[in-house]
Amino acid sequence: MPGNRTSSSSMWWLSSGEIKRARARVEKEAFAIRNATEDIVTPANAFETHAGQFWQVYSTRAYMRARFELAGPCLLATGTLDGVQQALEHLLDMLKLSRSDNMGLRDIIPAIMLRLDLDRECHDFIRWWSVLDSPGDDLWADSDAPYLIPSEASILSEPDFISERFPSLDHLNVLLLLELRLVVDIRNLKVCRKVLAASKLPEHLWRTIELATLRSPLSSLYQQLPPDDLTTAGEVHLEHAKKLGSQLHRANSSFMFDLFDPDEALSSVVETYSLGSWEEMALTLQNSYAAWSGSEGVLDLLGDACLCAELDSEAEMEDMMDTDTFQSGEGRDRTIEELLEDVGVNRLWGYLEDAYADAYWLGPWCDRPSEQRRKEARRLWDEPDDDYFGYGMEDSDLEDSDLEDGDLEDGDFED
Repeated sequence: MPGNRTSSSSMWWLSSGEIKRARARVEKEAFAIRNATEDIVTPANAFETHAGQFWQVYSTRAYMRARFELAGPCLLATGTLDGVQQALEHLLDMLKLSRSDNMGLRDIIPAIMLRLDLDRECHDFIRWWSVLDSPGDDLWADSDAPYLIPSEASILSEPDFISERFPSLDHLNVLLLLELRLVVDIRNLKVCRKVLAASKLPEHLWRTIELATLRSPLSSLYQQLPPDDLTTAGEVHLEHAKKLGSQLHRANSSFMFDLFDPDEALSSVVETYSLGSWEEMALTLQNSYAAWSGSEGVLDLLGDACLCAELDSEAEMEDMMDTDTFQSGEGRDRTIEELLEDVGVNRLWGYLEDAYADAYWLGPWCDRPSEQRRKEARRLWDEPDDDYFGYGMEDSDLEDSDLEDGDLEDGDFED
């Protein structure tokens, strides 16, 4: 719920001594739970009696908070593989203890999974919370009910399970990142095959080279695909990314701007937020930026899409700056260059396909696919369209054209 989320981001460096003290606090609180004196509101050992419903027992909350402090500000802040793995283990175990997730751990976990290349697990986690965590499901009261079960859905299936009306920004941006990782991997495979096609390497060697270009474990499935099927898979994930990107923009229009320039958002302290606000974006970016920055090629691809949008929009800038809307707005002091950058970010999802095609183009850069499309668009725009509405038709063409039944005759306009 808005205002009730926790952030996994830490703006300070923690020493090993502080991590030890955090572990000691967790052990102290765990000992208190296991050895509690039973009364009307406190069980003798909530680990045995209330697993899955921990948050309902007030005496367990100090333990849950202490364990989150160990997982988030301590272990995640180390940035090490061991630290991130241990943090994920803690958070997943905390979800098992408190299935209702009153602390909002489900918002933090998907990005951590991507940092550890647990792409399938990340996809299934988001899908489960989006699809099966529906109103009326009594998942929290029944500790034996299925929980976080893996999905059998194909990774190529439409990612339409995130609510359009009240989307989770954390889940939406991570699912977008997952799709973009697959797009980049397929691009890498296509480039690798083009380059290796001219070589005389044995098959087992170029297969090994192909595998080394992939980041997502899911992409290993695509390594076996023939060229046409690989192209189709790339187009599917590209379309998924465009739809999710547009949905992300509708949910929070600040996100992409701050993803490209994250310093202010990452250094801010967010206490409360509302849906669609800058504060919501900042908290989401703090939870996920490590996954974005660690996904090689993704931000470059998005930057190229912005550049394609800027090149297509240059001719509009002067007219745009002359409008009353611009002249009376808060940004009226911006330069053409600054306005063009904003337009590029706002329009990038319409140019992602151009950037993707350019990314595996190996010919002269001046002839890249986006430039060919741009030149053709200019040619069509500059070419007089005399045939539009029939203005360019010869008189003989009009005389020879047969009127169908019901067509207007000369007298049809008479009173």
